Amino acid sequence: MVAMDGKKVTVTYTDEFGIWQHLEMDFRQHLPLRNLRWQSAKGPVRNIPNLGVELKRFITETTERSHMLPETLPYLNLYFVNCDDNETYRQIVKNQIRDWLNIAESRRNQEWLIVYVTKQENFRNPARYFNMKGTVFDKIKADFNITKRDRCVQLRLSENETEDYEAWQELISKIKEGILYSFDQYVKQYEEDIRKSDSQRSMIGWNYCTFFILKEGLALTFEIMNIFEDALVQYDELEASFFQVLKDRALAWFGSFGATDPNDDSANILDVKKKQYRDLIMQNTIPEFDFRCYLFARQCQLLGRLHKPVEICRRAQIFISTFSRAIKEHQANVGEYFLESWIFSSCMSVVNECEELAPLTSMDSPNTIAFNAAKGELLDLARKQLDKIGIYYNHLPASLPFTTSLSDTIPTSPNEARKKFDITNKELEEAINSQNDFDVLYLSLTNRALRAYEGSARLRSVLRLQGDVAALHFHRKQYEDAVQVMEDIPWRYGEQGWTVVEINLLFKFAACQKELGQNRSYVGSCLSLLKNYSLLTNEEIAFYADEVKKLCGVLEKGEEINRQFKPIFAISVSSIVDDIGDEDGPNLSVELTNNLSTSFTFDQLAIRLVSGQSEEIWFGVCKEEIKPGLNSYKLYSDNSASGNYFVENVRMSIGKVTFTHNFLNESKKKSFRINEHPSVLRAQIIPPCEIHIGESQYFLVRIFTGLSHVDEGILALEATSDGLSFPKSDKYHSITKTVIDEKISEEKVSEQDLEVFEDGKIRIPSSQSNQLIEFQVPYDCNWGAIEHKVKISVEYKSKGKLRVFTSVDTINVWLPISVNELNIFRDDCLFLKMDITLQGTVPVRILKTDLVPSKVYDVADNPSLTLPSLNLFGKQHASYVYKLTRSKDYHGEEKSAGTQIHFVVVYRSLQDEIEKYVEHTLNTILKSRNLFQHSQFLIENAKEHLLKSVDYVSYGMTDVLDLGELDIAQCESLFTTHGAAKEALVDVVKEFWKTSNQISEEEIMLISNDLKSSISFPVNVPSSKVLNTVELIISKSHDFIVGEPCHCRLIVRHSSYWNHVSTDAKDTFEFFYDVHVDFDNWLLAGHKKLCFTSKVGETKEFPITLVPLKTGHLLVPFVRVASLNSHIFSETVYLNNAEQILVRPRTQSATFFIEQQHRIHSIHSGAGFGGPGHHHNEGMENVEF
Repeated sequence: MVAMDGKKVTVTYTDEFGIWQHLEMDFRQHLPLRNLRWQSAKGPVRNIPNLGVELKRFITETTERSHMLPETLPYLNLYFVNCDDNETYRQIVKNQIRDWLNIAESRRNQEWLIVYVTKQENFRNPARYFNMKGTVFDKIKADFNITKRDRCVQLRLSENETEDYEAWQELISKIKEGILYSFDQYVKQYEEDIRKSDSQRSMIGWNYCTFFILKEGLALTFEIMNIFEDALVQYDELEASFFQVLKDRALAWFGSFGATDPNDDSANILDVKKKQYRDLIMQNTIPEFDFRCYLFARQCQLLGRLHKPVEICRRAQIFISTFSRAIKEHQANVGEYFLESWIFSSCMSVVNECEELAPLTSMDSPNTIAFNAAKGELLDLARKQLDKIGIYYNHLPASLPFTTSLSDTIPTSPNEARKKFDITNKELEEAINSQNDFDVLYLSLTNRALRAYEGSARLRSVLRLQGDVAALHFHRKQYEDAVQVMEDIPWRYGEQGWTVVEINLLFKFAACQKELGQNRSYVGSCLSLLKNYSLLTNEEIAFYADEVKKLCGVLEKGEEINRQFKPIFAISVSSIVDDIGDEDGPNLSVELTNNLSTSFTFDQLAIRLVSGQSEEIWFGVCKEEIKPGLNSYKLYSDNSASGNYFVENVRMSIGKVTFTHNFLNESKKKSFRINEHPSVLRAQIIPPCEIHIGESQYFLVRIFTGLSHVDEGILALEATSDGLSFPKSDKYHSITKTVIDEKISEEKVSEQDLEVFEDGKIRIPSSQSNQLIEFQVPYDCNWGAIEHKVKISVEYKSKGKLRVFTSVDTINVWLPISVNELNIFRDDCLFLKMDITLQGTVPVRILKTDLVPSKVYDVADNPSLTLPSLNLFGKQHASYVYKLTRSKDYHGEEKSAGTQIHFVVVYRSLQDEIEKYVEHTLNTILKSRNLFQHSQFLIENAKEHLLKSVDYVSYGMTDVLDLGELDIAQCESLFTTHGAAKEALVDVVKEFWKTSNQISEEEIMLISNDLKSSISFPVNVPSSKVLNTVELIISKSHDFIVGEPCHCRLIVRHSSYWNHVSTDAKDTFEFFYDVHVDFDNWLLAGHKKLCFTSKVGETKEFPITLVPLKTGHLLVPFVRVASLNSHIFSETVYLNNAEQILVRPRTQSATFFIEQQHRIHSIHSGAGFGGPGHHHNEGMENVEF
């Protein structure tokens, strides 16, 4: 960096013994001095990492002018002595030192040090120990160390590196101490002089230049000692005091303003040696221009020593900007374009110097960004001067963006300006004389600024400079280069809010694209210009609108252009009409505002509505004119899908240009309710009324044609639930019926097979109005699923128009009841107990149960044929017992006959019957008020919201429907999207509530009685190959006595009655019986478990003996008979099951001898005087119990 050579502390030496030439090399190896610490009297300790020292020979003559040149004054004077003879020292050397010391002490604030140099071998000479007079060094210390400070040091040179190092360290330590002491004295002197001068500021004769010299002397003193922060503080304080002087207009100590010397406009602003600034200051003749440049340069010089290039750039920007105003005030003296040349040269000087300094500075990422930003601003400031000079010398047009840098007044001609001032900057001179050189300089400087701004993430500045480069290319008619630069700039200008600059650049951009024949890009630029119509004239609007209309239709395929509606157009959806009409669907009212003063014609205007179930409906209209101002249109849709819809987006195409707008991004979303009219075609998928457990499951698909005559159609089913799928099928068998007054006739109109395409879609046959097409669709799903969602779509033609119906249906596959079974075998019949349990919380009404026999079994007794219907509630179960017998028509000829029977439960959910009543009642009210198109929406929300307070348990127990209080607020919130029909629908709900609250079950049954569902549960009756009838015959006829044995016979009879396959009578089977004895109650004598063989029809008898151990009613032990072969299934009928036997206590007498003096109860307690179990024979009498 210019003028960055560091100042050093001056140390003088005196060598009258010729030893300096031997010491100099070693002395300089210990320089610079390191790790100095100075304690300031007014601040903390200053650490000086290193300190440069300049060694000079001591000069007896002096030209010192009272600390006016502090950097030239010595801080320390050294005197080297090499004398071993005491006599020589006394006669010669002592006087020499005395003369030198007198001169050194006469100089203020300078320290001195006497260095006695000797060799180590001389120091170790034994003779010196016998020298009673002492050494020369001792005499020097005695003669000259007359103060407390030790100013004498001995340097013992040695061949040993360690000893030599220690000797030098002592000397260096003394040198540091002397320099710091001298420095401290200088600082104190300067501070005292400055204090005195500042206190006289208000006195007549006070001179700012003198004050400056004193203050700068202190700053230079700090700088010499490498304490740059304190030095910079002095210059900052000088700057502040100068501005105060400037404010007071007390500039009598300065000469003229200046800036009239050669090269003042182009010299390096950081060069402090280009003029004799200090001499001019001391002579009170320095111009203000030179003074301020010098003060700024000295600040930057110290910042450079502190390695702060960022701060230099920031201060330079502030200084150049503020000082430019002062120069401009003296423009008549300095000449035209001196200011521009000076700003350009100053900015480039600072940037170039800082770029050299930056690599020497360790900067982290934030500092690097800050440096690039500050550097970019200086380069940008220099580039703006080229704008001014370029316009003046006709190298640039006097138009945006170049005119943004111009001042209010511009010279009338270059010749007049040259009379006053000639620019001396070589680069600017070349740029003025040659347009090509000007462009090279302009582009190179702009690119440097661009790189700096990019490195600091200054996006807006980058865009601005890129726009200037593009404008230059456009002015030079380099259209391709201009387009390449401007590719993204205009749009990014708009994002930054620079509308005026964007417009100016777009004019050029569009002109370039038109010249190059880039039609698509040209149309895009025209649209961008029209977007800012408020800044265009009517002629410009008409021109660019005509260009769009002319070119948008001739663009090639793939050159489509998408733009937002705003701000050229504004659109809003005002209302939606869903009443049935000629169009067989809803229509949308739209208001479109054209903000331009010219008309357009769109090819198509379409609006998309979406629902929460991923449904969408498009409304559209074609070939309409868009006049200036407000326009109204009606948009129609061929789709039909009821639900709540949000207006999502709108698309309007004019040729290959498409305008779009997303309504969902607005703060207030527009929502509408679209209702399918019950009289138009609709389709639904529902669970079947009859469910057969264990068989393939299916859904029932219904298509109601309504008032539409269907020419042909395609139905598509899409499973939206996880795990649900529809197996591929070749065809589906359908049945067509007629619907009259919402009732389905029992007569079939037709039956036919529906064709299924490869993609799974189903062909719908031609159908008349008011017909219902039904067919079953099998499905597969994950086990345990409760409900499924299926999207059903129907595309059909009616009256030559293609229509679309779409709906998403939720199908509940939850079974409300479950069944458990219990089998009880007997010799000639089987009792089957069926328990029905409610699985949910909503009660069901069991209307009928039936047990369907099989080929093997007949139902001998069916109790459900005579039982009335019953209500099944939670935590309850209904039991039905059936008696089964072998079918008389079955003789066991078939080897594998079906034994499975089916238990059929016909039921109706109380919720279903209430909802059907609600649906019928609401439809009746809606029809009476011509609001039938709202039927589906009203019924769905009534089920979901209005009936949620219904207590179905209470209804099932009291047979009265209690709807509770109507929540009017909730009711009104349901119809917020219905516009004008809102109040009418609320009145419908109120009327329904009034007529239906507290209605009886009999009235509900008038509507819901035909609502039935059935579930067929398969029941597998176990087939027993052998039926074992076990009976325990007790031989004793009188009462059982505890402890007495009882002989019994175990009779086992074998039968094959319940084996539906014929059994050979000769077949033998191995069995075993097992008597389950409770040994707390019985003792068993005989075989508890015994194996035996038997044939069908044979009776076996086994003896066993039972001994009761307790009194009371005891259960007869249970006996189980089972086959030893696990492949033979057998059942056991135990005839004594749950049989009890009364066991009485044994009656007997006993003789006891009791002492007369004791109570009888002591016998029972066993607690006589003799203790437990001790009896006395004396004095006893015979007692019988």
